[in-house]
Amino acid sequence: MKNKILYSFLAISILVTVISCGKKSPQLQASSETFSDITDIVSFGTEIKKPKLNILFVVDNSGSMKPYQEKMAQNIGLFAEKFFSNSRIDYRIGVVPVYDSKYLNDTKVYPRVGKRKMNALGELTLLKGFSEEENQHLSAPEKLFITPATPNAAKVLKETVLMGVQWGPEAEESFSPVLAVTNDEINSKKNENFYQSDAYLAIIFLTDADDVTPGLSAESFYNELVNLKNGDPSKIIIAAATPDLNNQSKDCSKDGLGPIQALPSLLSISSGIHVDLCSNFGSSLAELGDLILTRVNTHRTQLSFTPDITTLKVFVGEKNQENYQELQRPNDYIFLQETNEILINPLLTLNSKSGIEKIHISAKPLSLGNYKNDRYKRL
Repeated sequence: MKNKILYSFLAISILVTVISCGKKSPQLQASSETFSDITDIVSFGTEIKKPKLNILFVVDNSGSMKPYQEKMAQNIGLFAEKFFSNSRIDYRIGVVPVYDSKYLNDTKVYPRVGKRKMNALGELTLLKGFSEEENQHLSAPEKLFITPATPNAAKVLKETVLMGVQWGPEAEESFSPVLAVTNDEINSKKNENFYQSDAYLAIIFLTDADDVTPGLSAESFYNELVNLKNGDPSKIIIAAATPDLNNQSKDCSKDGLGPIQALPSLLSISSGIHVDLCSNFGSSLAELGDLILTRVNTHRTQLSFTPDITTLKVFVGEKNQENYQELQRPNDYIFLQETNEILINPLLTLNSKSGIEKIHISAKPLSLGNYKNDRYKRL
């Protein structure tokens, strides 16, 4: 009997051992970890409206400016081409002379010469350089400021900036003509609505003298400009082509002491741009054009998902149309990982002729559950 009991116990023990060495029960085993496989492409379209830009050249037409005007005219094509070849900007370019309220109609200080010739305050100079046939078909605004529709725009701007010199002004005012251009009455009645309140305003001074506008400091002038743009200083761009004050050569003459206070102060408080009028400043004007384009034409597109950068594609234009093109990274655009934005190169020239640029973006979204699990080892 004892032997039977022993044999039975041994048999049960062997059976338990065999069972325990077999497959584990699925109920007691944790499910295997899986990772998401993203295969769907997310795509969407967006539109970029052309930014408006008013460029105002304020040109000193006093007697000492003849060589400087000629130099500006020779080099201005390098600046203007930046805009004429870029279909992404809705620009207007006008030219206004400086003013002299102190000696306007004066007959006492310089009696032998007579009254000074003076363009009316804030009135744009008529554009030059059109052929007779072109001039016959131009509307009033087309005769006052350059737009993307202006024929032979580079030639027209070159000849208009070369406005010539005259007897006077003597006490040059560079600031007062700018404020007059933005005046509602002058803008509508004299300048064919050149100035647009919702546009960027780039002001480029060309002078060998400092501003002496009565009762107006550089700080007050700049504040008035910013107020015109509802307090947004990014809408105001200031540049000045003036002589280098440290250059004492005969080829770098100044009117009086030159721009020693008002214009340097304006450039300082506005983070403006200075071009040395005594240099061969063609490359500087080209760089100035790039700087203005970069300020005006920067566009960011916010993505609603984090893209797999290897699948990211950006197109511009209309699908199935000739102007539809894929942009290349990083020359045409970059992806800003910190802000999850696409930034298109502001200097990129696109094919659109309309006022709106269409952008199409596609990419696979990253699975953040796979990407940010923090299970890798840092060394």
